[in-house]
Amino acid sequence: MKIYISLILAASILQGCYAMTSDSEFNQTFELVKIQIGTEQQQVQLADTEAKRRQGLMGQTPLQHGMLLLHQTPKPMVLWMKNTPSALDVAFIDANWRIVGLTQMHPFSETLHPSPGPVIGALEMPLGWFAKAQVTVGQQVSLCQPHCRLQP
Repeated sequence: MKIYISLILAASILQGCYAMTSDSEFNQTFELVKIQIGTEQQQVQLADTEAKRRQGLMGQTPLQHGMLLLHQTPKPMVLWMKNTPSALDVAFIDANWRIVGLTQMHPFSETLHPSPGPVIGALEMPLGWFAKAQVTVGQQVSLCQPHCRLQP
C-alpha cells in the first residue's frame, strides 16, 4: 500500500508540474533577465508562469541562455530532463534568494531531481557553468531589476 501511494504521489507531481497539455504550450516565449551570483552576472530566460516552467529548456538547441524557473511563493520543486538535449547545472533558490542545493542533470533523463525543501526557484545553466563561476551552496542570487551593481 505504501509503494502504491508513493507511485500515485510521484505521478501526480509529474503530471501537475511537467505534463504537456497542448502544442501551443511548447512554444512559450521567454523574457531575458539579468541575474547576479557573487561577481558573476548572466542573462537568463525567465520562466515565471506554469506553462513556461513546464516547458523549461525542452527542445532548445543549442542552449544560448540558462533559465530561472520562478514561483511567487516557496514550494517543493521536482525537475527532470525529458526532451531537454543539453546537460545542466541546477541551483535551487530559497525564499531569501540563497542557493540551498546544487545538482547536475543529464540530457533526456527522466530521473527526478527534487529540491531540498520549499524553494522559490531553480536556476538552470549549462553543465560546468557553476564550477567555472565558483557558485556554491549558501551564495546569494539577485534578480537585477533594472540592473545590478557589482559588489567588491
